[in-house]
Amino acid sequence: MQIASVDIHNQLATAKLPSLPQVLLELLALCDREGVGMAEIAAVVSKDAGIAAKVVGAANSPLYSPNRTLDNLNQCLSILGTNAVRRMALNQSVAELFNRFQKTRDYDLRHFWFHGLSVAVTARHLALRLGYPNLEEAYLAGLLHDIGQLALLTTVPNRYLPLFKNFSGEHALMRAEQAAFGVTHAEVGAWLAERWKLHGIFVDAILYHHESLERVRQAHPLIQVVMLANLFNARPEAETEITEADLSHWHLDTHQVRALVEEAQQEARGIAAELGIELPAVTHPLPEPDQAGESGAEGLADAVSQRLEGLLTAPEADAAPSPDDTLQDLLRSAGLLLGSHGSALFLPEGETLHWWTSANAPARSQEIRIDRASAESRIALAFHGRIGLAGQQTGDHLADLQVLRLLGGERLLCLPLVFEGHALGVLAVGLDAAGVEYYARRHILLATFAREAGRSLGLATRRQSQAKAAREDFARDQELQLRKLVHEANNPLGVIRNYLAILKHQLADQPQTQEEFGLMEEEIRRVARILQQMRQVATGTLPSGASTGPVDLNRLIKEVIQFCRLGKTELAQVEIDFIPAPGIPAIISQVDKLKQILTNLIFNAAEALEGSGRIGLELTHWRAVQGQDVVEIAVEDNGPGLPDSVLAQLYQPVQSQKGEAHSGLGLSIIAGLVAEVGGQLQCHSGPGGTRFKIQLPVNGAAA
Repeated sequence: MQIASVDIHNQLATAKLPSLPQVLLELLALCDREGVGMAEIAAVVSKDAGIAAKVVGAANSPLYSPNRTLDNLNQCLSILGTNAVRRMALNQSVAELFNRFQKTRDYDLRHFWFHGLSVAVTARHLALRLGYPNLEEAYLAGLLHDIGQLALLTTVPNRYLPLFKNFSGEHALMRAEQAAFGVTHAEVGAWLAERWKLHGIFVDAILYHHESLERVRQAHPLIQVVMLANLFNARPEAETEITEADLSHWHLDTHQVRALVEEAQQEARGIAAELGIELPAVTHPLPEPDQAGESGAEGLADAVSQRLEGLLTAPEADAAPSPDDTLQDLLRSAGLLLGSHGSALFLPEGETLHWWTSANAPARSQEIRIDRASAESRIALAFHGRIGLAGQQTGDHLADLQVLRLLGGERLLCLPLVFEGHALGVLAVGLDAAGVEYYARRHILLATFAREAGRSLGLATRRQSQAKAAREDFARDQELQLRKLVHEANNPLGVIRNYLAILKHQLADQPQTQEEFGLMEEEIRRVARILQQMRQVATGTLPSGASTGPVDLNRLIKEVIQFCRLGKTELAQVEIDFIPAPGIPAIISQVDKLKQILTNLIFNAAEALEGSGRIGLELTHWRAVQGQDVVEIAVEDNGPGLPDSVLAQLYQPVQSQKGEAHSGLGLSIIAGLVAEVGGQLQCHSGPGGTRFKIQLPVNGAAA
């Protein structure tokens, strides 16, 4: 919808809607409590239209909800989080303290606040009675139904206050508003709701809350609920009268309405009592100035003073956010504080400044680069410490104008982000003309915000650097420990090798024993090669790979079976069948890895058989019509099969169920080794046993 008066439109864009000190005090105290839930915060926010309006507006901004509309407080608060709500409460408190525009001398907001709260509670009760399912939406719409009056009181108090003081009915007030400003408070409220991107029905509930009974009978239930709740809580001199015949349309009567309103107002009075607010003795909205309100303001001043001091001196949280989290929070903070069309962060990269890509950054924004040394770009000048505006002169730097077009608005505000004398980046904010005029008189606010933003980013960056250094120190310690372990493992390995050499010499007349010694020597050399690879990984000198060459698979399988029988007592009573297959071509692969694969598969099968059974190995050469030939190695057993829990994550590292001597990594290691030699691994398991198949390329191209 369009607001008729451009002047009012511009002033409303930067309106600071006031809230009662007691509500803000309670909200600040609640946000400072540990473990507070969103439901508790929502209960406090829902007591005041001004702060509720801010919450809804912020939560529906592009930074928080770019693709959906939120229309109840619980959703809005969940999106914002307690930190954002605390920040909004502090900002609202500061506005109350320093921008009260003679509030206590000219008018008292207690009646306005009580009326809005009564309508909200009545709307919730009505929604329940009339079967409208979204009770919280009805409450929020009732709470905000007169937000247009609050906005006009805040924006043009000198012009609006005489009308507000002397109106004799809502319709008379609206006629006076139309004559004076070209808009009514209902239209202003609807415009604000639309600006907060609330859905059209919610906007209409505010826009039509003074419509006639006849017109709203066929309207959406939310519109009916808000209109009726406002009418039921109208002043005695209200121009619209409601009859029993009217009420019968909603299956209500006068007695029920009276009880409904009395219950709602009693609930509102209870809330006032909880907050220590003394309600006006009469229904007129402008009683004498309230001394309790002044004491409330003093308490609020003290609370804000303490909290602001705490914010400036508080140590950083233990669970500190990353720089990216901080950058995202800075964008949100700019939106909350400045009410901007959009915000962007420019960070240094070499000799240029680049647009930091956030979740809500415009498409292709990352392609914009600005020379850090430019004397024309306001963004570049801000990087060197100067707050500036772009978009007001025809000769502005084109890159600045491109950023302004993507963000929206009429001017581009550029704020430097500096920490301990080092330039970290630039916050660019799109503002409309009214926003520029408003913040031009608040240079200290902008400078303070920029300084604190730079401090937050600097601390987050420092923490990240410290964490990286700590990880590097830990990695160096681990490397040293690994090198020591490898060194220590090589010593007994050398002793075993020497002892085997002595035994081999002493038993030189036993050919069978000599062959077995040869197998053990070869396996010891393989262990030594594995340790050498570990040493290379530890020192950062990655191994170039194990020796690769032609492999006779028939011979390799026989050697592995012979070694396994020597090293695994469980195989003593297990039959291992392998008949060498004729015509199997040699493959190009890594011998050590193939041995490790087969050894692990045979050992796993032996453990599954628990001392008795059969393990079979088979070689097959598969010739391909197209592509390359493969050789298939099959390893099978006739054990009980693998349980479903193992099959579900067959090749993933798991917690072993076999005891402390087992790591639970066997099959995951096998799968990795098969992939490293360019093969494919398959498994089938059932009650009759388990079968693994390994397919290896004949020409070794993948190796």
